[in-house]
Amino acid sequence: MESLGIRLIYDGTGPVTWSRDPHAFGVQDRAGSLHLGTPGPDGKVVFELTLQIKSEASDAPVFLGEFVHGPPKARFLYLGWRNAQGAFAQRLKLPLGTISWNDVREARERQVPLVGILIDHHPRATSTGANIGGSRPISWRCGNAVVAEGSRSGRIC
Repeated sequence: MESLGIRLIYDGTGPVTWSRDPHAFGVQDRAGSLHLGTPGPDGKVVFELTLQIKSEASDAPVFLGEFVHGPPKARFLYLGWRNAQGAFAQRLKLPLGTISWNDVREARERQVPLVGILIDHHPRATSTGANIGGSRPISWRCGNAVVAEGSRSGRIC
């Protein structure tokens, strides 16, 4: 089984309601634990992950590993925030289905991770104050993206 590096960059403010503890925000593994990212000076948080991939027998990559959730044809990552009591205040689903075999091959050939940037500066809540989670679209690109305010730079496929 082969693996693929993934770099997720979160550029956002977090949900309306959560504990605000930096240790209460991360990528969720299958056991429900949150894995912290590395905060940057600009407020963005970077998560470096390794995902496993089933062989190229299928039309689209099928990802496996401790951070991968969902059925084979609809895999995703969870980005989660906990409240002060330790329960999830919000989880966002970040689909992996837009990653193609071409993306995987290019990343391997260039020896760079696939990079996804989630920009989320407008958290939403219901009228009762509950956070609105759900799925967020994300584009995965091959490269060593270094995100500067208002621009994307770095090696991109």
